[in-house]
Amino acid sequence: MIRRSTTRRTFLRAIGAGLATLPFVSMLEDSLAQESGEELPLKLIALYHPHGIAAEYWAMREGDTETSFDITYENCSLQPFDDPATFGKSFKDRILVVEGIDHLSNANGHDSAGTMLTGSRIDGQKPLNISLDQYLAVEKGLGADTRITSVALGVGLDGTASGETLSFGAGGAPLPKIIHPTEAFELLFAGLVVGDDPEAQARAARQRELGQSVIDFVRGDINRLRGRLAPAEQQKLDQHLTSLRELEKQYAAPSAGGQACALPPKPDASKFPSVKQWNGGEPYFDAITDAHIDLLAQAIACGVTRFATLFMNDLAYEGNPLGLPKDNHGSVAHTYDASPVGNNGRPGAGNPSTWVPLAKFNRYSYSKIARLMQRLDALGALDSTLIYASSDMGNPALHSTRNVPTLLAGGANGKFRMGRRIKLKADCPPDSPWCGEADATFTPVTNSRILVSIAQAFGVEIDAFGSQPDPKLTTGALSELT
Repeated sequence: MIRRSTTRRTFLRAIGAGLATLPFVSMLEDSLAQESGEELPLKLIALYHPHGIAAEYWAMREGDTETSFDITYENCSLQPFDDPATFGKSFKDRILVVEGIDHLSNANGHDSAGTMLTGSRIDGQKPLNISLDQYLAVEKGLGADTRITSVALGVGLDGTASGETLSFGAGGAPLPKIIHPTEAFELLFAGLVVGDDPEAQARAARQRELGQSVIDFVRGDINRLRGRLAPAEQQKLDQHLTSLRELEKQYAAPSAGGQACALPPKPDASKFPSVKQWNGGEPYFDAITDAHIDLLAQAIACGVTRFATLFMNDLAYEGNPLGLPKDNHGSVAHTYDASPVGNNGRPGAGNPSTWVPLAKFNRYSYSKIARLMQRLDALGALDSTLIYASSDMGNPALHSTRNVPTLLAGGANGKFRMGRRIKLKADCPPDSPWCGEADATFTPVTNSRILVSIAQAFGVEIDAFGSQPDPKLTTGALSELT
């Protein structure tokens, strides 16, 4: 349980026990604590964007330094973070761009999305261990005091294979995610504010009682069945029990007669006639992404949850607003012909005409992260939030999981020094640009070191995270972040 400071205890006594339990009081409590100089609980949002990166318009350029760099030049995919005209202010001082991180997933490039939060190799479409968001929120109990322990959202894809989701439970068990904005709203906000109408309050109470009855029945069934199963099957049932406890927290939440932070409007389902990829949902992906981002920002700011993931998608349909080919995957990512900067240092001039379309899509993805930062900043939550964004690949034409684009953003409660660019040691020496894992000169810096650093920022003192054949690949924080 969270130990509250004197400021917080005084505030809660002042408003009375009847209101202290309301989820939306937490934002006012946080605001008061922040004014008193207290550090707010750290929050984590992890975002995945597809199709790797056009490194020519992302990597450091000649003349850039760690703290002095330009991201406003033509075609730069990082432009949204220094675009006050669009987002109200520059967020350049709130980003930390890291070059040289590898996802050693041993799988098809697309499947290595499952490595982003697990630091694990992929075995049979799943990683070998729990993802960091679940490790912190569930195993370490850091999500226990919020209404929603953690939330996983996605755009277009509701599958749970390692290439379609980010969150995994114990043993790498994939967790479901929500792809419809109205369902995300119901999970995060339904029942929190029902106003002063007695009929509405009674209706909410009946809904909670019914939900609790169903949970009790299902829990009894699971417990009776558990003793008859082998350990592997018991692990699956334990995952169901964890999900039931999550539901129980929601049904136990009281209705609210007032609110200390604004309840966001419920997304209009008519704006999303279809939400699934390959089933007509593609033209609505942009609006779905914005809706998810706005809901996440409000949920984080209101203390509904501290841990969230968002699996973003592309805009692969005829007439998309980016003016890209209908098949973003085959006609943009696969046709990327990199220069040495995007090809792990390997020689060859590449084809500049193929860099621009991919950079345009990359810029679109980063614009959504800038939107999230804008929303969190307006709600007073950016300083206490850490955003971790990455992709499954570096060079998408090669399906390479080396040099994946890695971005940390937000305030992170000062745990990481933002406003910087870091270029880690190159994978291969200049005289051996084709080296690989079997080569003694291959010296990867894996994303496990990012995950260890994030865990330590949350006060969890671990030295390793992930599953790789060589323990050294998963060990140690990335000292360059602090």
